[in-house]
Order: sequence, then structure tokens, then C-alpha cells
Amino acid sequence: MPTLWLFDIEPHEQRYTIEWSEHLPQQLRKAMSSSAALWDLEVIPGIETTGKTTPGAFLNFAESTTYKAAQIAKFSAIVQAGGVIDGDRLLFADAWHPGVIQCRYMADLLDIDLSIDVMWHAGSYDPWDILARKITSQTWSRAFELAVYCAADRNYFATSFHRDMFLDAFDAAEPTKANVVGWPMEYLASAFQECSEGVTKDTILFPHRISPEKQPEIMQMLEPLLPEYRVCFAQKEPLTKQQYHEELARTAVVFSANQQETLGIGVYEGLLNGAVPIVP
Repeated sequence: MPTLWLFDIEPHEQRYTIEWSEHLPQQLRKAMSSSAALWDLEVIPGIETTGKTTPGAFLNFAESTTYKAAQIAKFSAIVQAGGVIDGDRLLFADAWHPGVIQCRYMADLLDIDLSIDVMWHAGSYDPWDILARKITSQTWSRAFELAVYCAADRNYFATSFHRDMFLDAFDAAEPTKANVVGWPMEYLASAFQECSEGVTKDTILFPHRISPEKQPEIMQMLEPLLPEYRVCFAQKEPLTKQQYHEELARTAVVFSANQQETLGIGVYEGLLNGAVPIVP
């Protein structure tokens, strides 16, 4: 029986990754149980994490590197022990993972018929992303991103906008390997029910990271003009996921001034809680 090996993203309370650590394996198992082919699912976790992100970023960059390195070490040991067979598949929940290259290296040199799928969240090809802002010379980062894309059999994007932005950045990227699939967020439909009963809708929520592409200064400028509302910048406080859900329950308006959006989860969560969206 073939195995789907899931390289998950390290869980963070202020990101949806903590929800994915629970729900993504469940959703994959449910999907595989309804498939005509029989599959096993094995999760390749990293190390225990602090749950703290780098300010303005999706992850903690140093800790993310340690997490991914631990995943590579664990999976390499499984390969060495003969635990990976022809027909197995890998799913990297974050495409920006050096393990993609190393797993393709092992598969090709050890003659293992191994399929690799990756999920793209961001990269230096996105002019608004922190990687593009921080990496002044993108020669190496763009080369890495293209190498990951080429090493993968299937590249997944949440939106057509994101896929097209990627393909526009890389002339050498074969378009047939890019798939728009949405992101596995179905669990959100029932995630907020316990917080919503009897709650007063008195809040304008800014759900995003405090980083330049999110333009929090616009909401900061508007806040004094809206004294009848309570304004919440979700990422200014280290909210747990439960506390964030409670803020969403109070949200009358969810405000986004993003310069771009490759997913839009913050606004979507607001909509699920009955909030009015204000977006570009």
C-alpha cells in the first residue's frame, strides 16, 4: 500500500498553521478513505516549537529552519531504512522547504519512484512579501524557488492570482505543473460556533500581521474617527487561537488594506462570523 508522507508546517497560535496541524491530516485521511486506491498517511513532524513568529512574518525564520531540518533528518532515516517505496507521494505543506530538493535528490539517485507535491504560500517572486523586501539580491532565492518548482511534480496555489504571479516571474516554469486548488480551510465553517452566542458586535478587526504590505497605518489613521467602535489589531497581542475566535465573534467589520492577497483568510474568517468586509 503506498504512503502519502506529509511534511507539515510548524504550528503557531497566531497563524492558521496550528489548525492545520490537527485538521489537515484529518481531511487528507477522509479524502483518501473515499478514494478507489488505498493509501496510508504518515506525518513527518519537526521539533517542538515556541509558537512565536518573527515580527511581521508568517513564521519564525530561525525556528522554521530547525523544524524543517528535523523533518529532513527524520524522513532521510526512513528512506535509509527502506521505509519508502515506489509509488509513495510527498506533500510539503510549505513549498519553501529545502527538503523538496533533498527528497528529489534521494529519489533520483536511489531510483525510487517518488512523487512530490508542494503548496506555495509566498516567496521572493512576490514583490510585497518579506522575502522580496529583505533579500536585496534575489539571485539565489529566485533560483531556489524555480528549483523547487521544477523538482516538484505538482505545485499547488490557493488562488489564480498567486499562480499567475508566480508564472509571470519565471519564464522557465512549466505552466502545466501549476494547479489552483484552494486551501484546505473547510474546518472553519464550524470553528466559531461556541464563541458567537449572545455576543455584541462592537469591533472593527484588523486581522493581519503588522507588516508593510498589510498597511496597518490606514486603520490606525481611521481609528480616532470611529469612536463608536472598538478597534482590534489582532497581531499586536499574542492571542491564542481561542482568544482570536472570541475577537472574531465580536467583529462587526473586518478591515483589510492589503497591497495584495494570495489567500485572504482573515477576511474570510470575518465573513464566516457575519462581519462586513472592507477591502481594496
